[in-house]
Amino acid sequence: MNHLINISLIFLITLSNLNAQITNVIGGLNDPGHITVNGTELYISEYAGNRISKIDLNETNPIATDVVTGLTSPSGLAFNGTILYIAETNANKISQIDLSATTPTLSDVVTGIALPRGLALYGTELYIAEYEGNKISKIDINAANPMATDVVTGLNGPTEILLNGTDLFIALRNDNKVSKIDLSATLPTATDVLTGLDLPMGLALNGNYLYVAEIGPDKISKIDITTTSPIASEVLTDIHSVGIAINGSELYIAENLENKISKLDLNSLSTEYFSLENNITPYPNPTSRFIQISGLAQRENYKIYNALGAEVISGLIFNNDKIDFQNLTNGLYFLKFENGNTIKIVKE
Repeated sequence: MNHLINISLIFLITLSNLNAQITNVIGGLNDPGHITVNGTELYISEYAGNRISKIDLNETNPIATDVVTGLTSPSGLAFNGTILYIAETNANKISQIDLSATTPTLSDVVTGIALPRGLALYGTELYIAEYEGNKISKIDINAANPMATDVVTGLNGPTEILLNGTDLFIALRNDNKVSKIDLSATLPTATDVLTGLDLPMGLALNGNYLYVAEIGPDKISKIDITTTSPIASEVLTDIHSVGIAINGSELYIAENLENKISKLDLNSLSTEYFSLENNITPYPNPTSRFIQISGLAQRENYKIYNALGAEVISGLIFNNDKIDFQNLTNGLYFLKFENGNTIKIVKE
């Protein structure tokens, strides 16, 4: 039991350290929601401010400047070159503005959209998450008079969409899950990616990892989308966000209740968030020779990383099996299981 308590303390300390890695980028916004990166600039939908603002990510102390004002509850954003598409939620329409124009002018693209939230561009087709319409629709942006056509219906509160290849990921707020559709399919069908969430809102992709902002528990989780049955691991807690975006190794977070943008340097995390489900226990810990693992419900693939994040051991383990640490130098290691659990091990 003492070893389990020690691991739990490590877990709590690690959680505190992860949240300590968050830094403020800019405050004084008005209900920031959906955000997107274009070049070196972060574009911000200020939902209650009825405007789109932007900041230069290369600046040490960025200052928000207006891109377009006079909107009606802007949310989703998508770029096609210099043209910015904007979902005006409470106006039930999609607008556009050419930022390269001498005098950029806002114009309607399509109206009659049922509370549009997320936007994603796939070739010449703009996909729209219709929150109240409970569907994903699309328009041809090259058409003289674009008309929205249904892509997939029967969803429950789609809020954000994100494109990865031909896969369109969908945050379904009211169904507490993330689903996806294959846009290359003749008749796209939504399949579940991750269930059991709590009011998912924002999505962001970094390599194989999909980050999900949940406003129910005020946290950000991530999954490896290459795995058959992905398990979510928490990245941050106590953070209320409806919009997230990735720029390089940094996760930008729109904290709408705090009216600010913050960020997390993903490279500062040598390992993932630590989960202690199923009471998985290593003994002894610290160790000088080996550790014995108890609490496994089934055999698991595992990997061991050093403090720099380099893999040093991998294998398959059963309950009460031992892992040999004798050939490792003294120091801190991280034992990660395929099911998402990660535990700190000390070699001495």
